[in-house]
Amino acid sequence: MRKTLAALTLLMSVLIPFGTLAQQSPGRFARMVVLEPKPDHAAEFTAGYMRHIAWHAEHGDPWTWYGWRFVLGDRIGQFMDGTFGHDLDDFDHPLDPRGDAADNAANVTPHADFVSHGVYERLDAASSGEPLPDDAPYLSLVTYSVLPGRERRFEEIIAQAAKGRGARCASWYRLQAGGTMPRYVLMRAAQTFSEGATMPDLVLPEGLVERIDSELLRFQPEMSHVPRE
Repeated sequence: MRKTLAALTLLMSVLIPFGTLAQQSPGRFARMVVLEPKPDHAAEFTAGYMRHIAWHAEHGDPWTWYGWRFVLGDRIGQFMDGTFGHDLDDFDHPLDPRGDAADNAANVTPHADFVSHGVYERLDAASSGEPLPDDAPYLSLVTYSVLPGRERRFEEIIAQAAKGRGARCASWYRLQAGGTMPRYVLMRAAQTFSEGATMPDLVLPEGLVERIDSELLRFQPEMSHVPRE
């Protein structure tokens, strides 16, 4: 368990104002983690998390991180943190793993439990517009649990759908490791709650998907980090 928590601490974010944004690297890979505050520890979790990302800021973490709270869906009240736009071997060289783990153990894990941690690959053929996520107020997150053996057909369908989407931004990610597979995630930015709650559904044939989970997340700029250029 200690080894798992130490690995998960690499996903914690850094607080620097969003006035000057750094460009994301061109890599396709992302890491996403979901945390659940312990009962009656929501405020303590937020304060501890912000102390932890202050540690990252002081140590000059070069990675971009985004943070959101779930406001619609089965994971309401939980927190998602992620870093995007990486090459896969970037994850072999995180910022000071021992120091990160120690600070995380002091400030975050007493107040929250790690729910999930996955590595994802962005599917460029199925995505459109600028890569997501970004710092939009809301993020629509739809997770597709595809039936085993149907991955190729599913990817053909979502790539075809992208051709008719125009310039509207949408990013598809495929889970590479860290959970039940095959799993795909569709991200779309929204400016308002109502826009995020009424995103159009993807029409799929029967016998392709076992489960679809639709969620809405609210961006937390004070719990996110984009390093200065």
